[in-house]
Amino acid sequence: MRRMKAKKDLMKVEPYRGELSRRELARRLGLKEEEILPLHANENLFIEKEWVKERIKEALEKIDPRMYPDPQNVEVRRALAQYYGVDEEEVVMGSGADELIDGISRCFIESGEQIVTLDPTFQVYGISAMLHGGRCKSVLLKEDFSIDVARLLSELDETVKVLYICSPNNPTGNQHEKGVVEEVIGKANCIVVLDEAYVEFADYSLSKLIHEYDNLIVLRTFSKGFGIAGLRFGVALSNQEIADIMRRGLQPYNVSNIAQYTALTLLEHWSYLAEKINEIKRQREALLKELSEIEGLKAYPSKANFILVRIVKRGVRAEDVQKKLMMKGILVRDRSGLPLLDNCLRITVCPNHMTERLTSALKEALGD
Repeated sequence: MRRMKAKKDLMKVEPYRGELSRRELARRLGLKEEEILPLHANENLFIEKEWVKERIKEALEKIDPRMYPDPQNVEVRRALAQYYGVDEEEVVMGSGADELIDGISRCFIESGEQIVTLDPTFQVYGISAMLHGGRCKSVLLKEDFSIDVARLLSELDETVKVLYICSPNNPTGNQHEKGVVEEVIGKANCIVVLDEAYVEFADYSLSKLIHEYDNLIVLRTFSKGFGIAGLRFGVALSNQEIADIMRRGLQPYNVSNIAQYTALTLLEHWSYLAEKINEIKRQREALLKELSEIEGLKAYPSKANFILVRIVKRGVRAEDVQKKLMMKGILVRDRSGLPLLDNCLRITVCPNHMTERLTSALKEALGD
């Protein structure tokens, strides 16, 4: 049998790994799926499942599943442009923001060229670049997770094609200062990708800056604020030149009809979603206060729909706390393997009725 060799660039990549699924954990523990608290993937737990299903039914009435999606995405792009306050030609749609990140690598990264990430941050940026023959240069954030502008700019040499800034940053939760981000965009001699996946939960968006800087791409998603992570729908906003290049590099019919028209339907119900987003913000502050009061735990302020916590009790490891929570049917994300995040867990903001179970289990796991 002939030996099949994978691409060398592929074999250099450490694949992205999530936590155990809610359904699989329920099976292992002998519980019902709804008894598992999925606090590991930053999904929107405040939008009622039945409400989303009704919006999907509305979307189904608008499509014929036998037909391919509109290759120009005219109707949905028009609605997105209106929502984001940009021109239709400045909107690129993807099957989740992850596909758009991959598209950026495919369109702009030549073999051996570099991207820069501000770590700790979302790992898919580096994975995508390496899969396309690029390299990833890491520039650490400061201890308070803010950007060291001087250090960052000194690393942006001629080999760097793309800089990624995640704001609010995953997994730290902080939103970078407007002036700092704009200074970096203005001084960078490369494409700057501003990932605003969590911006609905934050204080401001900088997406309008695409009209001021010709090197800026802004990423948005419907997985978080809009609550359809399972349908995979993401958006890139940029000037027409970059947007046209990105569309050239994406697969035809890359976003399903059902994802497109569910997104369109959700835009028509924005008032409901805005209420839920405000509810998440209020609950985030309440959860932050409760977590901060647990002995042996340090909780970091957040502008996203999750909170980063550090285990500071001597002799207690985050991975052990995570396992203890899992045995109680609670999934959280261990981020200890990332720079600056030793002994850290990331916890999705959850509705009030889940909070007591979470905090009680955390106290028990910490030996409080």
